[in-house]
Amino acid sequence: MIDNLSSQITKASTDTNHEQDNSKFNDDVNLDNSVPNSIDINLHPNSNLDEHKIIQPPVCIDCGAHAGLITDIILFCGGMSYAFEPNIYLYNILQSKYDNNQNVILSQTAVSNKFHKTEFLMDCGGIFSQGNRIVESIDSTYGMHEVQVVDLSKIIEKYILPKHKRIYFLKLDVEGAEFDIMDSILQKGLYKHIDYIACETHERFFSDGEAKIKKLRDSIKSHRADNVLLDWI
Repeated sequence: MIDNLSSQITKASTDTNHEQDNSKFNDDVNLDNSVPNSIDINLHPNSNLDEHKIIQPPVCIDCGAHAGLITDIILFCGGMSYAFEPNIYLYNILQSKYDNNQNVILSQTAVSNKFHKTEFLMDCGGIFSQGNRIVESIDSTYGMHEVQVVDLSKIIEKYILPKHKRIYFLKLDVEGAEFDIMDSILQKGLYKHIDYIACETHERFFSDGEAKIKKLRDSIKSHRADNVLLDWI
């Protein structure tokens, strides 16, 4: 199933002629050109020591990118973003917005804890609503289109962490899928490789929502994952 990722995640970059490179994001693609140059900072500008430290630009994983607010902030800070947005209408806007931006890797996929295809659901807020999602809930929803779902933990393990020393910021605004994703991230210890995890929770979508949020909070506490922020909004 992981090979299906090659048709879902595209590399937003430019070549020497500033034309968009539509190479696929898979094992056969060298993504080094997608990574911004390291920042060379002189540690002792007022001394005779010629020592430098190479600092990796901040790397963000923006899940539920929507209009790109978090990605914009990371870009402003000189970093790069892996942006996941399953809503085809928002994805087309993001494609236009980040066209030829080598520091954004954009994917029209949903994230969860496994690879599969499912129906993308619209709530009463319309096609651009922040409440649109892949998770069935107690609220009324309507089918929009089929969407590819990827296992975020495996994407982090197989594609992202091998390219970077650390991940600076993981944003999860995925309308209910966060419970499965966070369980996987905590169980696999991936949170140890991420500076900050900002996770918006949507327990209100579920009849057993109180049990879900309690389980998540207990797991965060037992793993001592102090870098997980559930009340960041």
